[in-house]
Amino acid sequence: MPKNIPNYTELTHQVVRESPEPLPFAEIMQRVQAIAPITTRNPKGTIRNAITQSHLIVATGDGRYGWKPRVITGSVLRFTLSKSSLETGIIVFGDELRDALWPTFFESAKRRDRNPVHLELPNRTVIELPLEFLGTATWGAHGSPEFWAWLDTLGPAPGDHLIFRVVDGEARLYSVEFQPRAARDEAAIVERNRVMVQAALVFLRRKTWGAMIWDIAAHLLATGQYKHPIPPDPLSEIWTQEVWESELVKRSHGGGWTWAREADAEPNLDPVLAELAKAIVPYYDYDNPPDLPREYDPDFGRRIRPSRRARRGPVKSFTLRVNHRALPKVWRDIEIAEDQTLEDLHLIIQSAYDWGDDHLYSFFISGRADDRASEIGSPWSEARVHTHQVEIGNLNLKPGQKVLYFFDYGDSHEYEVQVLRIDPAAPKGNYP
Repeated sequence: MPKNIPNYTELTHQVVRESPEPLPFAEIMQRVQAIAPITTRNPKGTIRNAITQSHLIVATGDGRYGWKPRVITGSVLRFTLSKSSLETGIIVFGDELRDALWPTFFESAKRRDRNPVHLELPNRTVIELPLEFLGTATWGAHGSPEFWAWLDTLGPAPGDHLIFRVVDGEARLYSVEFQPRAARDEAAIVERNRVMVQAALVFLRRKTWGAMIWDIAAHLLATGQYKHPIPPDPLSEIWTQEVWESELVKRSHGGGWTWAREADAEPNLDPVLAELAKAIVPYYDYDNPPDLPREYDPDFGRRIRPSRRARRGPVKSFTLRVNHRALPKVWRDIEIAEDQTLEDLHLIIQSAYDWGDDHLYSFFISGRADDRASEIGSPWSEARVHTHQVEIGNLNLKPGQKVLYFFDYGDSHEYEVQVLRIDPAAPKGNYP
């Protein structure tokens, strides 16, 4: 009879949600462990995956992780009234305002809450503000008669502002006030805009493949950038093409963004990968990979899958020398069987270097991290081919060839993987 394995993702959410203050990673692990021993082969990787795949557990920028609705409490955001808003009675939310009002917006259905929030007007009237889909990735609200009646008494004009405050993100309580354009402290707002753009650029530059504006907005909220009495202008007004054009270019595939040093369009896959991709499942859910073997699943204890061929008899093997590019004199030699995958190679490299398997990673067959055409990403990445889908023997590797193993897209650890030799009939045994 199978054992009842704890749901470590749920336990991780429980620990962070119940803590009044953000927690460092080690403390989260310790508290989960106190509830239910983490019996997976890679406990750190199990908890790290639960954190990185959540939109409610957020990095606060100081090495800790907090519960998003609580972390964003105290944020102050500016909304600029437009002629369209005043004529139609519709508020169109920017990414940061929508994220502040509905912090579970991108969360899985189990934890998502898009019900109306409570909005307190200056006269102490509390109204409900709904979230409405306005079409083509646009979200907003019609407000309520009480809201527009209050605003109309103030004689609003295009260019005036609404100032929203997150009074209690967990209780879903917010407040709003009116600020005429003429009351702006222009110098202070210009400085706030500068600080906000700089923080966004720092975040963006840490992302190898760039970041979407909603990711930037979420990061700015989680790290307290909006907890200042003078809110900056809306992100859509300050995160302009002039700001990001030198950093990013738009991809023709998928509508995403990528570093300007890459090709303008999504490249065709490397010929070897293109051939392998023909057998890969057409639909891919990055949060729940549809073809992920149980051995690679964090909830069941991630571990290397042994070579089946090597258990039966001789097998083709590949001896690889792996060294960190920043420390070329430190290396590990790994012999791996042809029917083992790049996911097995990732796991043995993690073990050989005593890493924690706690970040995303990719292999680049060309040896260049900017060559998306040759990327084979981790099971939870947005690559088009994934490590658990590719056997070593199908890569057409040659002696002397060098492949890049890229670990942790924040700190960017680059490992060179060189093929030292290929044995067409290595002895029966356990690999790697």
